[in-house]
Amino acid sequence: MVLDEFEITCVVKDETGIISHCGVKGYGIQNVAIIEKLIIEKTCSFFIYDAETKKMNVYIRTSPNGATYLTNDPNGSGINRLNFLPLFDRPLFRQLIESVR
Repeated sequence: MVLDEFEITCVVKDETGIISHCGVKGYGIQNVAIIEKLIIEKTCSFFIYDAETKKMNVYIRTSPNGATYLTNDPNGSGINRLNFLPLFDRPLFRQLIESVR
């Protein structure tokens, strides 16, 4: 079965620098929890392009403290290129996100 693929084009980071939302091309800003759920359920897949326009799949990893996060590195041992995507940081949008927490 071929999954629908969606490109992540930018990220939103919380006050601690953790990616909390991603910009999905054609679908706006989405919560990381929703993206993780879609990947786990194999509903669809996500990818990014690195600086050399190389397509890289997005995976879910678990940190040593048990938190899950998105990464392009399936082993979690290399550089997470999602951290180098453009940062979406409009103050009004940030206020809206913070207000629903």
